[in-house]
Amino acid sequence: MTRRTLKRQIRKFVSVMLLLILIAGAAKFSTEFGCPLKWLESVYKFIIDMSLLIFTIGAAYLANIFQQRSNFITNLKDEWHEIVRAKSSLIVYLDKPNRSVDDYFHAYQHLSQCIDYMRIVYRNVGETDKYIGKYPYEPLHDMRRSIENVDPRKGQVTEDALLVARADIWDAFNALRERFLEELDLETPERPIIAAGAKRKKKEGAAV
Repeated sequence: MTRRTLKRQIRKFVSVMLLLILIAGAAKFSTEFGCPLKWLESVYKFIIDMSLLIFTIGAAYLANIFQQRSNFITNLKDEWHEIVRAKSSLIVYLDKPNRSVDDYFHAYQHLSQCIDYMRIVYRNVGETDKYIGKYPYEPLHDMRRSIENVDPRKGQVTEDALLVARADIWDAFNALRERFLEELDLETPERPIIAAGAKRKKKEGAAV
């Protein structure tokens, strides 16, 4: 469950609760002001009698949507770990001095699995019963196309081609990172260390 869906579900829940409160309040005060509609008193009593059940259902509903959100975030983090591993496998392959076809297969397989794992997290954009839709994060396929351009089975691969593939993979990964991690609600650390070459400030020893 994405952040937007979670907020929409919470708004629906709050709206229903506020509506019930308003109905109960209107029914309660209508009897005190001598409203001739006697059935309003019955409505008020019914809501009071059902308040425990309403609270139980509401609590179960909130627990369900937050559980869905938690599962989504867990799957999202797992997929990001796979993306990082796949990127690292590709970069290591391109940087190895003695690359073999088996090395290429290993890196390519890792990326291919990562692309398919995305199905656990997101469906295609614009997907319907009629249309397949678009893959949600195309930079992964950009990485795939880049590594396919240096497939050793196609012949001798030049160092320039390897450098181009490496740069393209990093560009695709950085573009993916800027959007993919937004759903995690990441915050700036309270005590960041942003100075280069920082060293430990504490001294050796103990205070006693």
